[in-house]
Amino acid sequence: MDIGVPYRDLGPADVGPVVDLVKQLPEEAWTRNSFRQDVLADKAHNSTRAIIFKHEWHRWVNPWRIRDMEDLVRAWAKQKGIDPAPFMPEIERETDVGPIYVFPEWKEYESVIGPLVDQAVNYVRTATGVVVRIALVWMEPSSRVNPHIDGQPMAARAHRLHVPIFNPPGVEYKIGGRKLTMRLGRVYDFNNRIQHSTRHTGKRPRVNLFIDYYPNPGVYVETPFASMQAGGRR
Repeated sequence: MDIGVPYRDLGPADVGPVVDLVKQLPEEAWTRNSFRQDVLADKAHNSTRAIIFKHEWHRWVNPWRIRDMEDLVRAWAKQKGIDPAPFMPEIERETDVGPIYVFPEWKEYESVIGPLVDQAVNYVRTATGVVVRIALVWMEPSSRVNPHIDGQPMAARAHRLHVPIFNPPGVEYKIGGRKLTMRLGRVYDFNNRIQHSTRHTGKRPRVNLFIDYYPNPGVYVETPFASMQAGGRR
């Protein structure tokens, strides 16, 4: 969302429980579900990996031209030669843009990560708003995320909140030409509608909690045009 400035430091949050959780995560937790990195992330983010919890889906504006994320997960699993069932997301709710999907990992980690999500969202919460994306994102040491502007439809509508979890020295963000060094225990509203990049010159991984919050969602309505595009599927 274009918030009018490159970023805002919204205030403090208790990240301790999530820091402790991430410290204990085995390597397999970061690698067992690579759907986000293999399919959803663009090339600018090839130095990251993630544990994905929630993700919005744009039924009529997506590069794969398919209606349901479940079909995309099935295609990804088939290509990798794996059973899609353990990775299959479920629709949590609908918005005017499309459904919000919840991935199986959310049930595993919600008790720890959910309270931090609530704290972060409280800074921008509205009466009708909804969280549309949650992910823990790992950035490798000595890597970078090249300059880009987030172009998905929800990027124009949702607050992108960053909450640092592992915040080693050497991580520098640049948003609209302005440099930012995030601090542990703070929540940042990040303008992803202007050019931004990240450079990590340190020796330890960076981990941030990403949250997208859609403050004014409408109700999804199946239009005749959308039905025609979907071949009449309901």
